[in-house]
Amino acid sequence: MRFKRDISIKIIVVFLLFFFIFGLGYFLSYLRFNDKEIVTNEVIKKQNIMLKDELKKIQELSTIDGDYVIGRVIVRNLYNFLDEIIINVGSNEKIKEGDAVVNSDGLIGVVYKVLDKTSYVKLLTSNYNVSVKIGDLYGNLSQGKVTLLDKYSEIKEDTLVYTSGYGKIAEGIYIGKIKKVTMDKDNLGKEVIVDLIDNRHLNYIAVMRSK
Repeated sequence: MRFKRDISIKIIVVFLLFFFIFGLGYFLSYLRFNDKEIVTNEVIKKQNIMLKDELKKIQELSTIDGDYVIGRVIVRNLYNFLDEIIINVGSNEKIKEGDAVVNSDGLIGVVYKVLDKTSYVKLLTSNYNVSVKIGDLYGNLSQGKVTLLDKYSEIKEDTLVYTSGYGKIAEGIYIGKIKKVTMDKDNLGKEVIVDLIDNRHLNYIAVMRSK
């Protein structure tokens, strides 16, 4: 009788162990499935947010006046992050060297090299020279600094800076506002530091096609 009782106990233990393992496996599978579903839903939510943000930026660009084409930044080198970008529009879209590149805030760069489907853009934070106008004064902007300004001129901080219209770039495109005014090292003229448009998070841009 004792032998039969031991066998019965072992059978019960085996059944309990089997159901425990089976139930644990089912529970883990359930968790894995739901974790995957949760992750998928989070990815979809983030993608929707990104798409809405991109659509908003494109809609902002579509309000720009003039002859332009909307492009997208496809390359930005970390080693020359503030110098240049490469965009996905080129001569096929009638882009030319010297064309202004803008976002919804204003000028962020100038095209300096054009291929069939891509263009290279020098950013205003680089050493590329752009002719600008501050009130009735004219000067050259490079790396956020305007030089060759009359030493007796009354230039104040927060004054707005625009393109001058000299060259291919149209007149009156917003560049930034004056952050600081100083005399140059030779005391021959004034120079100003310009608070440029933020170009750290560029995605979609517009190229103003020159005539």
